Amino acid sequence: MMRLHEMSARGIRVALDLGLGQLARFQVMRDGRVIAPFARVPWADLPDDPARFPAGMDPHLRRMSGDFFCAPFCADDVEGAPSHGWTANSAWTLAEETRFDGGVTARFTLGHRIAGAEVEKIWTLRDDHPFLYQAHRFTGGTGLLPVAHHAMLDLRGGGLLRFSPKAWAETPGAELEPGRSALRYPSEGADLTAFPGARGPVDLTRYPIGMAHEDFVMLVDDPGQRLGWVTALRPASGDVVVMVKPVAMLPQTMLWFSNGGRDQAPWNGAHVGVLGIEEACALGIEGRLAATRPNRLTARGVATALDLGAGPVTVATAMGAVPCAARTGQALSLTPTAAVLQDGTRLALHGPHFDGPDQNGPDQK
Repeated sequence: MMRLHEMSARGIRVALDLGLGQLARFQVMRDGRVIAPFARVPWADLPDDPARFPAGMDPHLRRMSGDFFCAPFCADDVEGAPSHGWTANSAWTLAEETRFDGGVTARFTLGHRIAGAEVEKIWTLRDDHPFLYQAHRFTGGTGLLPVAHHAMLDLRGGGLLRFSPKAWAETPGAELEPGRSALRYPSEGADLTAFPGARGPVDLTRYPIGMAHEDFVMLVDDPGQRLGWVTALRPASGDVVVMVKPVAMLPQTMLWFSNGGRDQAPWNGAHVGVLGIEEACALGIEGRLAATRPNRLTARGVATALDLGAGPVTVATAMGAVPCAARTGQALSLTPTAAVLQDGTRLALHGPHFDGPDQNGPDQK
């Protein structure tokens, strides 16, 4: 049975799946509405069945939902953990929950060590902030480790995407699912509205990009930016998702287009209308070992792994959603001193892990 830890502040409710470290529930209450933009696999509540859930299946696939932290991102070909690491495949324990004036913070600990490090997950909610503020802290580890946040958006009604400045985008050397791709593999391009596709240019800023397909593309951040962001306007539901990160810590944004392109169990063609937005420090889907060695990104000055031996390492992000009744308009403004939502809410991006916002902001139209 799934065990949840639920948290709330005025206007927001979240729940952590303690068995897998996944965001099982995210709800923002604003303007008389409940906004729940994150996806959950359609088989999450089905009874166990070896035909759908074969022996040896990575645990995170059983109830994959919302957002989960990957350490390492993709294959662990060093320590042999399941894909996306023990952070997304094993139990977390609540260490403490603290109420403060205007919000709540909870700290969870992972039962496994990763690269010798103890790992903590820290969630914070604030009254009237439609955001989950997250941090993952590694203490006592050694060596290099690729990581990523693995958010999953429900875009069955379509979506319009905007990004902070990116230097380029690229696909891996081979397709995720042979013959079920909308993009070309391998390829590279700087124009996200006309990226090389299997049958001509593809606009990566509009969802969907195809039917019955499975695709992956990595966007590399402009190194001149301190703060990176993604906004995803969901016109059918009249809301916009906002995700913010420190570029120095997470210099890539990876997009996983999952729209009915996998027929094998547990997918069975039923996973449709989902966009994974994976804020990362990794070498795409190439796994832990490749990310920790000199590679094509490090040759261009882009980090692909965190150095756990540099002392306690903390990865911070913020993710949330707000109504967008007009289904248009600017969702987020960034200035040298603040990040502000369209309704005036100032994001609580405190501490050295965000290193201050950048002057350029998104233009959500």
